[in-house]
Amino acid sequence: MTLREFDVREDLMLRRLAIALLAPSFVLVAAPAYAAPPTTTTTTTKGATETFVDVLWACGDTENAPLYTITTRGNSVVHETVFPDGRVHTMFKDQGRFSAVPFRDANLPSYSGRFTIHGNFNEKKKTSNGTFMISIRAKGSDGSTLRVHHTEHTNTRPNGTINERLRCR
Repeated sequence: MTLREFDVREDLMLRRLAIALLAPSFVLVAAPAYAAPPTTTTTTTKGATETFVDVLWACGDTENAPLYTITTRGNSVVHETVFPDGRVHTMFKDQGRFSAVPFRDANLPSYSGRFTIHGNFNEKKKTSNGTFMISIRAKGSDGSTLRVHHTEHTNTRPNGTINERLRCR
């Protein structure tokens, strides 16, 4: 064997050794590209009508507020993505029109207007967070107006404690 043949063989051996040693690293780097994709679902509803009895949306204490029969008609979309590692992302949006008629006291004004409700939720292992918003604009039968914008954000920390923020105007 000549010195040149030895150099070529040694060079090939070093390349094979380098590939053998580095191959697992390439697999680890490339693995996420070959992992199972997330599962995504989207549900759309159009023209849904719902009637229920509740207090009107308002900022502050609603414990003693009068009850109304509220009828909503609107559209909604719910989008959810579930990842193979257990993470979840959910988003929803509802919007439409509503009417609110006093449940017991006919002397109170009735209201009709528009609403938008939007929210999202994220969860992974020991943490989660979510935001919920509702906006209401309505006109009362007595000429009054009802305007509410409510935003609430909640997050759960890895130690299990919960942080909440609320803003209503």
